[in-house]
Amino acid sequence: MYNQSNKNTDCLALAIRKEHRLVVVNKVIHQTISISWKAVLATIALTLVNMFV
Repeated sequence: MYNQSNKNTDCLALAIRKEHRLVVVNKVIHQTISISWKAVLATIALTLVNMFV
């Protein structure tokens, strides 16, 4: 049977797991936005270069 300390440990583990997932999702979103902006700027730069070449 579970005693009180096991229940607290399980809740803490679940909370840490949830927090870790949120951090990972946040990093993925931030990285995706960063890469997207770089791609947009590179596309604009290449378009401008092609206009003058």
